[in-house]
Amino acid sequence: MKKSITVLIALLCLQSLDSQTWVRKLDGISMWSLGKDFAGNIYAGASGSVKSIYKSTNGGENWDEVLSNGASNFLSIACDSLGNVYAGNVSNGLMKSSNGGQNWTNVPVSVFNNHSVESVACGRNGYVYAGCISGGVFRSTDYGATFPVNVINTLTIVTLAVDRFNSDIIYAGASSGSPPNYGFYRSTDAGLTFSSNLNPFNIWGVVEKLNGDLYSITTSSPYPFHKSTNSGSNWSMQSTLSSAKRGLCMDLSENFYVSGNGGVFKSTDDGLTFTNFNFTYTSNQVISFQNRILVAASGTSNGGVYIYTDSLVSVKGKHNVIPEKFVLYRNYPNPFNPETILSYDLRSPAHVVLEIYDIKGKSISVLVNEKQVAGKYKVLWNALNFPSGVYFYRLSADSYSETRKMALIK
Repeated sequence: MKKSITVLIALLCLQSLDSQTWVRKLDGISMWSLGKDFAGNIYAGASGSVKSIYKSTNGGENWDEVLSNGASNFLSIACDSLGNVYAGNVSNGLMKSSNGGQNWTNVPVSVFNNHSVESVACGRNGYVYAGCISGGVFRSTDYGATFPVNVINTLTIVTLAVDRFNSDIIYAGASSGSPPNYGFYRSTDAGLTFSSNLNPFNIWGVVEKLNGDLYSITTSSPYPFHKSTNSGSNWSMQSTLSSAKRGLCMDLSENFYVSGNGGVFKSTDDGLTFTNFNFTYTSNQVISFQNRILVAASGTSNGGVYIYTDSLVSVKGKHNVIPEKFVLYRNYPNPFNPETILSYDLRSPAHVVLEIYDIKGKSISVLVNEKQVAGKYKVLWNALNFPSGVYFYRLSADSYSETRKMALIK
């Protein structure tokens, strides 16, 4: 008698095994920054004796050096919806590639009033934000061609983030020695102006849950992990971390990962408690990619990009059965703004590609590109950085292919 097993893999319903195994890539290279684009590529920036940018097209398994002999450390990497890549290159200003890292152009530090570029983020189409050392935030509305707007211009901005539901809201974290030179600042007009200090700590990372709650990490003792339920206007302490932290991300189940001194720590209870995630090397930025966590580690002996792959487990029940056929369902909600869920069934194991296309038929985002077992799947697409309009999503699973239409209305 055959057993029926349903494997349900959903963005909000992934689980990991108790043991955590990390695999190191780019061995012996001191790494600092990590970024990902909408096509499923990952970029990593080095800091130290090697000053290069690396690119992976397969979730971090393999890396190619796409920019070598950089003039300075690469401390931040961000990508926009057109595939442009921006890298904060400290005293060398900003590096930009419009063809996936094949060629790079330099936005010199003179554009930023000779202030070194520490952080970078991409907002709505054309909007790029550069955070500088003792120079505040510079804003571009033409894909980095010019940066005419400069605000909170005496602060050192080490992290920038765009609200996942409203691209007019920008978050900036400042870090520099002693008050009042650090804190959390918020813009509600797409970076034209910023608020006063809303959280007086050295803020090195900000992340936002699906419900809109914000969380932040700091290098300020006693290293509180803060939460805000009102877009950063007020903050409360969830817990205290063991040491200074410089990286923050969430996995598909919205569990938190923080990285910094002492390694990587994980919380599964909204940040109330954290435990070491079997990684103790000094680390910098950390990101999630599909069911993976990637962390950039410092130093030559322990340096590199380390990858943890979440183990996907089956969900069993009395009436669980493998789907009878391949199906791509209608997205929900539709119309949507800015997030929608794409669901599909796999009758048997297959190599799956789930891809988003614009009205002209151009591929703009690859959500899935991997071998998957039979089961039911859900994938969340966030279209915050894309304009209103009609889009198509296509599922290819071996010989099966289906395309459906959806509408983004902002």
